[in-house]
Amino acid sequence: MSGMMKHFANDGVEQITSEEWELIHAGDLSTALKYFAQNAGDRTLEDLIGEIAAVGTTDGSGMARFALESVTVMPPYGAELALGAPSGGGTWGSTGLKYYMLTAYNGTGETQPCDEASINVDDTTKKVTLTWETVAGASGYKVYRTTTPGDYGASSLRATVSGGSSDSYEDDGGALSSGTPPTANTTAGPAPGYGTPPTLNTSPIDIGDLEIGQYFAYWVNWVVPNGTPEDGNPRLFTIDFSET
Repeated sequence: MSGMMKHFANDGVEQITSEEWELIHAGDLSTALKYFAQNAGDRTLEDLIGEIAAVGTTDGSGMARFALESVTVMPPYGAELALGAPSGGGTWGSTGLKYYMLTAYNGTGETQPCDEASINVDDTTKKVTLTWETVAGASGYKVYRTTTPGDYGASSLRATVSGGSSDSYEDDGGALSSGTPPTANTTAGPAPGYGTPPTLNTSPIDIGDLEIGQYFAYWVNWVVPNGTPEDGNPRLFTIDFSET
């Protein structure tokens, strides 16, 4: 079993492998940038921490600052699908594979969707029961459905499930309504920043256990002290996430 993480830009959707700040000069403070990370492996990551690390002999790690973000609502995770018994009251127009994505919402906005899940509806009288792991700060969840993987059109919303502690929905195959999964997580605020950074520092960030498919968000910036040489100074650093 392996541990793997995916990283995303501040919209929570655009996957990134590295980031490059515009050149700033001694005495300047960069604009803090927000990022998401997701456990994309096949096991829980236990006691996860993040630490700023140097790259070679550059001095960028001494200038970097970061912190976890607790305001943004994360997408639900751990979605599972199950078919109900025959004659359960389903009203599907046809059998076949059905695909689902879930989001969470609050009073400010909606999250990016969770990983897609699918199930084969082999009898039009069956129902599909969805279950998921709830997330902190959610006011409720939205269920999206399609018959084409990854293709959720303008009318793919199946249900809005109110209540942050709600963790299931039973789909009888009823009609879809207007709505499509968001292209950004707006639960902490709109573009371009998608929120306000917390106080940043050099201390390690303690994430704790991260379940399969679960997300967290963090912010990063850097401070270039007065007197720092400008020429030939790439100021590189990494943020390393590891289990303790």
